[in-house]
Amino acid sequence: MRISSRRRAIAFFVVLGVCLVVLAVGLNVGWVILNWREGVLLFLGVIFFALLIAGMIVNTSFLVREIRRNEQHDSFINAVTHELKTPIASIRLYLQTLQRREVDTEQRREFYQSMLLDTERLMQTVEQVLKAGEAAQRHS
Repeated sequence: MRISSRRRAIAFFVVLGVCLVVLAVGLNVGWVILNWREGVLLFLGVIFFALLIAGMIVNTSFLVREIRRNEQHDSFINAVTHELKTPIASIRLYLQTLQRREVDTEQRREFYQSMLLDTERLMQTVEQVLKAGEAAQRHS
C-alpha cells in the first residue's frame, strides 16, 4: 500500500509539472501572438517564459528525486529493523525455553551456541549501520 501511494505521489508531481509546462507554453504562445509587433516585450516575454518552464522542469525533477530518496531511506530502515529484530527474537526464544523448561546439558550448549551466533550477527549488523552512518556524514 505504501508503494502505490508513493507511485501516486510521483505521478502527481510529474503530471503537475507537465501541466504547468503546458500552461506556460500556452501563455508564451499567447504572449507572442499578442506582442509580435513590439520587439522588446516579445523578447522579454519569451525569456521570462523560458525561465519559468525551465524552473518548473527542474522543480519537478527535484521533487521526484526527493521522493525516490525517501523510498530508499524507508527501505533501508525496514531492512535494518528486520536484521536487528531477527537475532533478538531468536535469543529471546532460547532464553524463554531455558527459563520455562528443563533442558539437558547438550541441548543447553546448543542453545548457548545459537545465542552466541545470533549475538555476533547482531553486533555485525550494528557495526554495518554505524559504518553506513559515518559514510553518510562524510558525504554530507
